[in-house]
Amino acid sequence: MINKIYLFLTATLLVACSTTARSQTANDHIFPPSSAAKPYIDFDSKGFLIDGKRTFIVSAGLEYARIPHQLWHDRLLRIKRAGFNCIEIYTIWNFHEPQEGKFDFTGDHDLDRFLKEVRELGMYAIVRVGPYYCAEWDNGGYPIWLKFKKGLKVREHNEAFEKYVDRFFDKLLPIVMSNQVNKGGAVVLVQLENEHPKGWGTIMPDDYFKHLQTKALSMGLQVPYFFSGLHHDSDPAGNGKLDDATRLNPWFSTEFWSVWYSQYGAKPGDAQLYDRRTWKIIANGGNGYNYYMVHGGSNFGYTNNDEDAASYDYGAAIGQTGDLRPIYYAFKRAAWFTRSFEDVLENSLNDSAAYGKIVAEPGLKISARKSPAGEIVFLDNMGKETITAQLHINDEITGNKVTVLPGEIYPLIHDHKINSEVTLNWALTRVFAIVKQDNTTTIITDAEDGSPLSLYFKTRGKALSENPSVKINGENVSINQTMHAVDKPLEYTFKTGTQTIRVLAMNRQQTDKTYIDNINGKNYIVGGTAYLGEADVKGAQFIAETERPLLADKKEQLWIYTDQSSVPLTATESTDPKLPLPVALNNWQFKKASDFAAVNYNAGKWLSSKDPVPMGADGDVTADAWYRTTLTIPVAGKYTLQVKGGGRGQAFIDGKPAAKWKLNDGELTLNLKRGKHTLAIFAAHDGRDKLAAYLGPIDEVDSKGVFGKALIKKGGPFISELSNWYFAKANKITDVKQGPPAFDTTVFKPYKIGADVFNLKEGFAWFTANILQQPVGTSKIIISFKSVDENATIFINGKQVFKHDGWNQPFEVDITDAATLKAPIALGVFIENYSNEGGIDQPVKVNAIGNAQAVTNWQMKGGPGDALAVKGWQKMITESKRQGPIFYRSSFSVPQVQGKTFIWRFEPKGLGHGSVWVNGHNIGRYPEKIAITSLYIPECWLNAGQNQLVIYDEDGKLPNQTTIVAEPEAGRTVTQFNADLK
Repeated sequence: MINKIYLFLTATLLVACSTTARSQTANDHIFPPSSAAKPYIDFDSKGFLIDGKRTFIVSAGLEYARIPHQLWHDRLLRIKRAGFNCIEIYTIWNFHEPQEGKFDFTGDHDLDRFLKEVRELGMYAIVRVGPYYCAEWDNGGYPIWLKFKKGLKVREHNEAFEKYVDRFFDKLLPIVMSNQVNKGGAVVLVQLENEHPKGWGTIMPDDYFKHLQTKALSMGLQVPYFFSGLHHDSDPAGNGKLDDATRLNPWFSTEFWSVWYSQYGAKPGDAQLYDRRTWKIIANGGNGYNYYMVHGGSNFGYTNNDEDAASYDYGAAIGQTGDLRPIYYAFKRAAWFTRSFEDVLENSLNDSAAYGKIVAEPGLKISARKSPAGEIVFLDNMGKETITAQLHINDEITGNKVTVLPGEIYPLIHDHKINSEVTLNWALTRVFAIVKQDNTTTIITDAEDGSPLSLYFKTRGKALSENPSVKINGENVSINQTMHAVDKPLEYTFKTGTQTIRVLAMNRQQTDKTYIDNINGKNYIVGGTAYLGEADVKGAQFIAETERPLLADKKEQLWIYTDQSSVPLTATESTDPKLPLPVALNNWQFKKASDFAAVNYNAGKWLSSKDPVPMGADGDVTADAWYRTTLTIPVAGKYTLQVKGGGRGQAFIDGKPAAKWKLNDGELTLNLKRGKHTLAIFAAHDGRDKLAAYLGPIDEVDSKGVFGKALIKKGGPFISELSNWYFAKANKITDVKQGPPAFDTTVFKPYKIGADVFNLKEGFAWFTANILQQPVGTSKIIISFKSVDENATIFINGKQVFKHDGWNQPFEVDITDAATLKAPIALGVFIENYSNEGGIDQPVKVNAIGNAQAVTNWQMKGGPGDALAVKGWQKMITESKRQGPIFYRSSFSVPQVQGKTFIWRFEPKGLGHGSVWVNGHNIGRYPEKIAITSLYIPECWLNAGQNQLVIYDEDGKLPNQTTIVAEPEAGRTVTQFNADLK
C-alpha cells in the first residue's frame, strides 16, 4: 500500500504481515489417535504403544524426493540394519505438483510405493504433510506458481491459499491415510505444517491451523498427529529434564539435528558428540527421536535452495552415495539398546535419587529410570577424562568396577525380566542388544580388553551350564570375567527349564560389525561384516550379501548365530582391482543456447507483459529464463537500466553480449548508441530461499529474474548503499514517541549491518545514518530496506514517516519533498526486537534515479531450452571462449568389476554455473557450496556401456577440464555367500 505522509514523503510497504517469532512455541503435546487406530498406535504419558506393545521409536530422517526410486530399498535397508524401526519424511508440495494442477505420484514421486517399501521392511513411518516444509528445498516446497495468485498469503487463514492446499491434500492425503498402521500400513504419526512460528504440538492459534486439522480429519486421519514439530535441536535433551507431569504423551524429538547441511562426509568427533546427545535422551526419560538426517541424498534437478547445490549429504550417518560413516555405528548401538529395553524406557519414571550413592566419584552424574519391567541406571561422565569407578550395590557385587569414557553415558541394567525363567539382576557391562531366538535369548555385550565382563542373573528353576566361567549358586547365575582381546566373540551359555541364555561377549569393533535380522519369523545374528545387505534363508542355507569399504585392506571373518549354533564363515572374493582412474571426457559437441538474444528471433509464443515478470510466471520451474524488449535511445552515451531482480544476469544488446551483473543490485549501466536496440537478458539463479518462518504474501518474496517497473536514464549509476551506521540502546518502546536522540558519539556506537545488538534478548535500539545531499534536480529518492529485525519505525530529519512490522520482509520509503532533498538527510530507525538476535539484517540502499523513462513491452520464456535434443549439435573445433550460456555433450564409459561398487561423480572443473544430465537424468546444479566439488551420479542411472553427459553452462565456459571421477572412500566391495546352518 502507499501512504501520503508529512513533507510529501511516500512510504511503500512491499510485504506486509504480522511479526513472526523464529523460535519454537513451547508445546510438545500430541493429539491422540481415533478409536479405530487406538489398538494399533497409542500412547500414554510414559511412552508409545504399537500393536499394544511398548515401542521406543528410533526414527531416521530421509527424503524419498532426494533418492532415485531404484535406490529406495537400498537406503531403507541400510537404515533398518542400524536398528531403526521408523522413517520420517516430508511430502514436498512442489515435488508432486510442480506445474499447477499437474500432479505426479509415479516413479521417483511414488509416495505410495515408498510407504509400502517401508512397511515391507518391517518399519514404521512418520509423515510430515506440510504444506510448508523448509528442508533446504527450493522455495521451502511451495510450488512456484503460487507466487502468481493474487491475494494469496502462505501459512495464514485465507481462502486463496487454503483452496490450493486442499486441492493438493485431496491428492496427497488419500495415499497417506491408506498407509496408516491401522490399515496395514507403515504410518504411525502425522505432522501438519512444519516449524510454524505460531503453533507447535497441539497449539492451534488461529483458523488456519483449524482448517488443516479439519481437512486432515475429514480425509481420514486416525493415527496421532501434531503441528509443526517436537523438540527441534542439535541437542534435544538439553539439560536432561524431560519428564513433565502435565504432558499426556511421550517425549519425542522430530528433528534431532545430527551434523548439518553445510557438511560433506564425516569429521572427527561427530560420532562421539551425537552419540552422547542421543544417550542424554535415553537416560533422561525420552521415548523416541528422529535424526534429521540419517541419509541426506541429492538435490536433483532444480530442487536446491540458495544454501546448497546438488549435494545434501548433511555429513549424515549414511552418506549421499550410500556409504557408512562412523556415526552410523554409534547410532546403531543406541538404537539396538533402546529397542532391547523399550519395555523399560517406554514405561518409566525418574528414580535417580535411589541410586545417588551407587558410585562415589563426583565426576559421574547419576540418572535412573524405573519401570515394572526393570530399571536402568546411567553413569554420565561429563568430563574429558576417563573415570574408573567402584560400584556400591550389594554384598554380591561389591568390588566391581566400571570404566566410563569421556563424555560417555554408561548404562547399568537391573532387575530386567529376560523371559519367563530368567531375570537379568545386574548387567555391569555395556549391553549392545538382547535378541530373542525361539527358546534362546542372546545377550550381546560390549567390552574392551581389560574391562570387566559382569552379568548377574536370577532364575526360577535350576540352572545348568557346561562353561566353567558361568557360576551357578542356587537361583543365582553369574559371569564375572575380565574381557581380553579376542578375534571372535566369546560365548557363554546356561539353561534353565526350557530356556537358554547365551551371552556373546564382544568388543566395540565387533559390535559395530554385528547385525540382527528377522527372516521368516526367526532372528539371526550376523557378526564380522561392515555391513549386512540382503539376507535370506532357504531350507538350511543362509544366503546373504555383505559389504565393506573399498579401501578396507582385510577380508572379513563372519559368524552366523542361530538359536542353536554358530556358523563361522570366511568370505571369499576376487582380487581387489586398482582404484579406478578418472575418466577423461572428449569428443565434445556443443549447441548454442543464446539464440534467444538474436535481433530477429521470433518470441511470439513467449509470455508477454507490460513490465517484466518474475521467473516462473510462465510455469517454468528451472533456474533459467530469457527476457526481451526494445530500447529507443535519443542520444548516445552511458545509460543506467533499473529493474528489480534476483539472481545473476547477462545483458545482450542487438544479439551481442554487453554486460554481466548481479540482478539483486537493481541496476545496470550500459554504453548505448543512438537509435533502437534489442535488449535481451539471460537470468539465472542458484536456488530460492526456503522461506523459514515466513507468513504472508509470497508474490514478491525472493523473486528471481527481473520484474516490476523497468526504468532507463542517461547517466548513473543511481543506487548506493548506506554506510557509517551507528546505534544506541533505547530503554522502552515509548522512547519512539520522543524521536531519535541527538547524535552523540558518547551515546551512539558504530554499527555493522547484520550485527546483533541485543545479545539474543528482546529490547529496543536507535540506528542512524546520513544520506548525502543529492545532485541538483533530483526529484525523488527511494530508501530500500530488505530486512529489519523485527519491527521498524522510520524517521527523516527527526520526524516519523513510516512504521513497518515484521522480520525478513522488504519495504521502501520514498522521499519526494524538494526542500528535504536539497540537503543531507538524517535517517533514523527505531528497532523493536522481541526474540533472538536483532538489528538491521541486510544493507539499506538509496536510489536517486528520480524521473526516468519506462521500459515496457517485455517478453519472457523460462528454461534453458531442450538439453536432450537430438538435433542441433556441432563438433567443437575451437577452444575460444564463448559468451552466454551453451550446451555441451560428450559420452563416457566407466569400468565395471564384479563384486565392486564404484561411486562415480562428475567433476565440473573449469565451468561456471549450470546443470548436468547423465543419460537424461538431471543430477543437479553446480558449483557446490560445501566441501565437495563433484556431483554424484547414482549407480542406477549409469549404463554398463556408453553413457551420455550433457552440460548446460550458464557462463559459457569450456568443459575441457571436466572429468568423471571415482570417490574411493564411498566405494564398496560386495560379497555374496551361502552358509549351511545344519
